[in-house]
Amino acid sequence: MLTYTFSPREKMMLAILAFVGILIAWYQFVFVNYQNQMSSLDSQIATVQEEILLNQSRAEAIKKMQTLVEEYEAQGIDPLILPSYDNTKSLMAYLNGVLASSTGYSMAFDNASVSEEDGMVHRTGTISFGADSYKSARSIAEAIARGPYPCQVTALGITDDSSQGTKRKESEGTVTASLEVTFLEEVPEGTTVKSEEDGGVQGQDLSKLSDWDK
Repeated sequence: MLTYTFSPREKMMLAILAFVGILIAWYQFVFVNYQNQMSSLDSQIATVQEEILLNQSRAEAIKKMQTLVEEYEAQGIDPLILPSYDNTKSLMAYLNGVLASSTGYSMAFDNASVSEEDGMVHRTGTISFGADSYKSARSIAEAIARGPYPCQVTALGITDDSSQGTKRKESEGTVTASLEVTFLEEVPEGTTVKSEEDGGVQGQDLSKLSDWDK
C-alpha cells in the first residue's frame, strides 16, 4: 500500500483551506441568517411603531370628537354624524339646495386634505352669494353652518350692495355675502389623501356660536 505524508507546507495550506471553509459556512448559514432575522425584526418594529402612532392619532381624534359632541349637547344641539370621505356629491347637493334661495352664488373648494391636528379630512372652500336682505343672507349662512354636515366657518362677511361695500344689519336692501368654511369628513382605512403641511385649519367655529340665535 502506498502512503503519502503531507509536508508541513501542505498541512498549513489544508488548515488554511479548512479555516476558510468554516468561515464561508459560518457567513452563509449563521451571519446571513442573523442579518435577515434582524432586518425582519426591524421591519416588524417599524410596523408596530406606525400602528402605535396611528392608534394614538385616532384616540386623540376620538377624544376631540367626544368633546365636540359634549359641547353640542350642552348647547341643546344634536351632535352631527361625521360623514366618510368622499362626501362631495351629498355635500354639493345640500349646498345647492340651500343656496337656491339666494340671488346668485358661486363655490370654490380646495382639494381635500387630512389635518395633522385632528386626523380628519378637511374640505376647505369659499362660498359667495347674493341675497335680498341681511336677514336672508344670515339665514342662508346659518343653514350652511348648522346643516347636516359638520363644518368650521372661519370667516363670514355680509356687505350692503347699495352702500359701497359697508357692513350692515338692516333687513332692507340687497347684500353680498362671503363664507369661508371647512367641511369635515372621516378618513376611512386604506384611503390616501394628501396631508396638510400647516397642521390643520385654524379659526373660530361659528356653527356653535349662540350668536346664530340672536
